[in-house]
Amino acid sequence: MTIQSKAWVSEPRIYLEDIASINAPAHLSEKIASIYLTYAPKPGKSKFVKGSWIDSRIKAIPFYDQITLSIPDKVEIVRASQVISEEDYLNYYNDYIAKHIGPNVRFEISRFQVKGDTPLPVGRLTVNVQRQPSVDLRGYVSLTVSVLVNEQFVQRVALSGWVDRFEDIVCASRPLERNHLIAQRDVHLSTRNVSKIKDSYYTRTADVINRQIKRKAGNGEIIFSSMIEIPPLIYKGDKVTIIAESSSLLIKTTGIALSDGYANEQIQVRNTMSHKVIRAEVVDQNTVKVRY
Repeated sequence: MTIQSKAWVSEPRIYLEDIASINAPAHLSEKIASIYLTYAPKPGKSKFVKGSWIDSRIKAIPFYDQITLSIPDKVEIVRASQVISEEDYLNYYNDYIAKHIGPNVRFEISRFQVKGDTPLPVGRLTVNVQRQPSVDLRGYVSLTVSVLVNEQFVQRVALSGWVDRFEDIVCASRPLERNHLIAQRDVHLSTRNVSKIKDSYYTRTADVINRQIKRKAGNGEIIFSSMIEIPPLIYKGDKVTIIAESSSLLIKTTGIALSDGYANEQIQVRNTMSHKVIRAEVVDQNTVKVRY
């Protein structure tokens, strides 16, 4: 039996067959080969084992005195490994974002980093990319990669980068004054980098039409959700029709709204005939209702 001075191994445990050339009958060769020596080094690393220690392990064989043994003073054992390149990690990162960012959304990645990656055992690789539910796919984006070899978990790696995300969003087509009711001609879609935008924005002009703008907006300015509101159906001072009805009676008269009113909201109205102030429910932009 000849012990090699340097041996490459792929498994986490080292047996005599991994470092020795054994010339013996089959039934003996199998017993000798299966002698456990030590744990292997980490993937991509090496360790030295003294020849005398290996010899002590072989001496446990009942027929040791029948073995012709050639053994060096020390044996270097190198653990085989494989690595996932930074380019491959970038591809995993890019593919995940492309799949989850939404259809027809253009994006660019910069400042990409990999943390926690080490050489891996040899075997079949499986890579699972995940993110926290709260992570938005724009700006600084951090993803977690779980790496498995032969279906066994090996390590978790952090991927991060800056994602510039470009979307067609709603912008003002001309200067808009406060309280202006937005019409189709007032807005358009414009491609913008939304990676640093904190406020909610719109991707359809239909979502802002017939909404009232709460402050001035300049030409080309992005229309954020915080800038618009649903306008009241009735404004303070509007002339309205008051409907009073019961199961057997319907009365109509006119009144003046004493405050702005939204659909189904109760507002105060002054009856123009009796001059009494009553509370009535807003039905539409011309009508309020009193229930008896």
